[in-house]
Amino acid sequence: MFSKRITKFIRPLGMFIIIFFAAMCVFGANFAQNINKDSILGAFLDYTVSFESRFYDSRAKGALDENLLRLEDKQTTAEGQAASEDPKKKFVDDDIVLIQIDDYSLQKISSWPIPRTIYATMLDKLRVFGAKVVGFDVMFPEKSPMIDGKSPDKILADSIRNFQQDERRVFFAYSLVDKKTKEGEPIDPDALPEAPVEMLNDALQTRTVPERDIFPSHIGKYTFPIQELVESEVGLASISSSEDDDGIFRQYTLISNIDSIYYGSLAFNTFEAWSGTKNTITISGDQSGELVLKGKKLEINSAGKTKIRYIGGSFRTKSLYDVVQADDNDEKMRKFFDGKLVYIGSTALGAHDLRPSPIDSKMPGVLSHMNVAHMLINQYFYQDTNDSVIYSLWLLAFSMLIVILVFRFANAFFDAAIVILVIAGSFYADRIYFLPKGFELKLFYCYFCIIACYSWHTFIQFYRANKEKKQIRGTFQRYVSPTVVDEMLKDPEHIQVGGTKMDITCLFSDVRDFTSISEGMTATELAHSLNLYMGRMTDIVFDTKGTLDKYIGDAIVALWGAPLPIGNHAQHAVEGAIKMMTVLPEINEEFKKLGRPEFLVGIGLNTGECSVGNMGSSRIFSYTALGDNMNLGARLESLCKHYGTQILISEYTLARLDKTNIRLRPIDKVIVKGKTTPVEIFEVLYPQHPLWISPDLLQTFNEAHALFLKKEFSAAKNLFEKVLSGYETDKSAKRFKEYCEKFLEHPELVKEDFEVTKMTEK
Repeated sequence: MFSKRITKFIRPLGMFIIIFFAAMCVFGANFAQNINKDSILGAFLDYTVSFESRFYDSRAKGALDENLLRLEDKQTTAEGQAASEDPKKKFVDDDIVLIQIDDYSLQKISSWPIPRTIYATMLDKLRVFGAKVVGFDVMFPEKSPMIDGKSPDKILADSIRNFQQDERRVFFAYSLVDKKTKEGEPIDPDALPEAPVEMLNDALQTRTVPERDIFPSHIGKYTFPIQELVESEVGLASISSSEDDDGIFRQYTLISNIDSIYYGSLAFNTFEAWSGTKNTITISGDQSGELVLKGKKLEINSAGKTKIRYIGGSFRTKSLYDVVQADDNDEKMRKFFDGKLVYIGSTALGAHDLRPSPIDSKMPGVLSHMNVAHMLINQYFYQDTNDSVIYSLWLLAFSMLIVILVFRFANAFFDAAIVILVIAGSFYADRIYFLPKGFELKLFYCYFCIIACYSWHTFIQFYRANKEKKQIRGTFQRYVSPTVVDEMLKDPEHIQVGGTKMDITCLFSDVRDFTSISEGMTATELAHSLNLYMGRMTDIVFDTKGTLDKYIGDAIVALWGAPLPIGNHAQHAVEGAIKMMTVLPEINEEFKKLGRPEFLVGIGLNTGECSVGNMGSSRIFSYTALGDNMNLGARLESLCKHYGTQILISEYTLARLDKTNIRLRPIDKVIVKGKTTPVEIFEVLYPQHPLWISPDLLQTFNEAHALFLKKEFSAAKNLFEKVLSGYETDKSAKRFKEYCEKFLEHPELVKEDFEVTKMTEK
């Protein structure tokens, strides 16, 4: 009982812990980026978030094309056709283009790094072709050697000045470092140059809570452009990025805090220059920030990073060499670049600027800037993290409510089916609605919670079922055969204990004059004889699919039809009684060899409804049957001695029998003590019975009994005498003969119920 209560308590407790853990992980994912990863909490959240991030990456990658088709119709494909007009055509951003330093260009130019005169020529071409803003994902930290007395740096600087006329802009990149290297050692302050005055031209507008700046950064000394190029009034922008702990680049450093002044990244600065806007970054009290564009909010964490909502490589490209070699009058080039935001970056394998992203394991680094620029131009942001968390919690709560309600049905197949449907339904909803809308549902945590709760529930059910099976085996292996126990364990639902109405056949067996027999033996001899007899009889009960109810001294009480239905239980019970009487001579033969008295046995059987189950107290109980039908079976066993029979059955048992292989004869119609309704009783014969051995005598007895019921007492008397001539010890034939003589001599004694015997003793 105590164990059952513990089990009942543990299941909801375990599910509560799982649900609470999943909910906390959903909450934790909301602010994991703003927690120090060196702390225990930060490390734990970073570890758990990595699972959710990978799962989201796989979903986003699978639905990428579908998401892109949900962009506004004003965006067109490379062929100039509206994206929504032909859903089979993949979206290509028409505002952003890439000049790629590819393997083809490197082969043609035959120089690395690319000479700055080449970049100068490229800028001159782009000015002619009408490009609006150019962003270099290329570093210029060192001076170029003189060529024919001319400085390539000066040539490039002049091209920058020429390009930046008419409100065009060029941006060069520099990298950032924090206060520590990757190895964790402090950086030499001399290696951190001060921000030049020229950088102030690209400082951002900010609103910040006092003393709540985002984490500071520093300029990388060995990546900052040389002074000659900086003095050309070229725009300056950072391109630092770092992968998550699982090695995937998902975050992008959008802004940086350098000497308490905020500066933009390459994507942000080029976007502002291209759009002609000046946007304000708001820093809140938790050191995170946000940028609002046309009513849509882009979240920025305390490190100045935002999560990239990738559209992949859906940008039109030109090789650097083709641009440099293009004719100034090339209309295709003019159409390609006119008014565009142009990025220059490496896509060549040998340039080592490939990085793993959620959508491509080897994505050129320049595409991260282009994806962020696309986000800013089209406000293609992720939804507010709080909204995604709220939807995730609602999904978690709704899913778990369904799953927990289904668990109450206690149907393993139904449980599994609902769990699969809930997961499939939420996955489909995420695919067609939440992913395209930019919600980051924490499905990994939701699915973890659902599957973990289902597994926990299944484990507890398995534990309880296994325990119930052990309890069933421990309870019933004393009463029924191992085969029956195995059948019970296959379907325990058919077993109901504690007093269940069941239709059964009961058997009562008793050794005649056992008191006298026991007085003639020692305790050891008596125990040996009784064990031998009980063992053989109990085996017969089990062999005929019966259940041992109890031993009462030398008496045996058995049931057929409980705890499991066995078909025609009356047939099995009667066949069991016949087998008992058949093997009794063998047992007595063993007793004779030992010099011990023989056992004479009487058996009574009755069929009907009884209350069956574990009866007793909460501490001590036994599996048994109770009711009037059990009492009648006991009375029939007692009547065996009165009628001189070995096996007596009631009319209720007879009605259930297939009499093909069973021989029996009517004995009487009696009213047992304590009852008012008469019951017909019959004797079942067995192979050693004289009437079994002499079928003619059995037929004569049955004919005589029929004449007796018709009140033809003279003819009946003659036939009973014939039976006694062949079976002179037949107590039943002798009793009927005496009745016939009495009724012939005193006809006035024949009443309406003359054939009924009323018993005054048990």
